[in-house]
Amino acid sequence: MKVNNVNDKLPVFVYGTLLAGFGNHRNYVKPYKHEATPAMIQGEIYHLPAGYPGLLKGEQEVVGEIVMFAPDVYEQALAGLDELETYYGEGDSRNEYERIIVPATMEGTGQVVNVYVYRYLDQNLVKQTGVHIPHGNWRRYMQELTNSQC
Repeated sequence: MKVNNVNDKLPVFVYGTLLAGFGNHRNYVKPYKHEATPAMIQGEIYHLPAGYPGLLKGEQEVVGEIVMFAPDVYEQALAGLDELETYYGEGDSRNEYERIIVPATMEGTGQVVNVYVYRYLDQNLVKQTGVHIPHGNWRRYMQELTNSQC
């Protein structure tokens, strides 16, 4: 994966249901040619009652993947993600998430690249209704939840 230039189409950092093995990955990532690289960003993550995570601003490490879609499918794939995340455009009052640019650190190499990430807008709702995930890894949280219910 190359370092981003200003004119590049930014990869997307995914940290929840868009990760491989979860339902939204099958519908919104897998159908498009892409590369995925394990990575981390800074933030704070909560598991919401609806069954998916909400990312807030924070200083913890959030574990996920950088997904880089092939150039010929990039716009279509990003439009699908915007729809899934209820993102209508910058500053739109209907947005559930905002799509912002943050630095992500690739696992293994430590290379830092700019990525898009979807961050939840209603911080109060997330903090009041969500379960904070202190280790920042939603996949691990879901595995622990499943194991504790067996």
